[in-house]
Amino acid sequence: MTGPAVLRARAVSRWYGRDSALVRAVDDVDLEVPAGQTLAIMGPSGCGKSTLLHLLGGLQRPTHGEIVLAGQRVDAMSERALAQLRRQHIGFVFQSFHLMDELTAVENVELAALLAGRSPRRARQRALSS
Repeated sequence: MTGPAVLRARAVSRWYGRDSALVRAVDDVDLEVPAGQTLAIMGPSGCGKSTLLHLLGGLQRPTHGEIVLAGQRVDAMSERALAQLRRQHIGFVFQSFHLMDELTAVENVELAALLAGRSPRRARQRALSS
């Protein structure tokens, strides 16, 4: 079952360079993800998947457009507010992982929740529900 949108992107673009060297890594993307829905972003190498994920997660800023996550305008937030939003609402597993090898997947997620200030009990619950 799905609910209201928890993530919305409107006319989001990320461009690099200028003039004849302009690269449109992400160009005019509209996206809406309802609560409880799983989304897969697929495409060939170099098509902008990672750039789009970085934009949606507040790791990069769009050249144009608007991104709303959990009711907050990600594209207009300060760096401090973005860091707090990522700690509370976003989980990334990067292509190069950057996980602790000696921990299980659940323990890696649990550690992130502990570092975000959750109690050990809540961190475990959050990790198991991920």
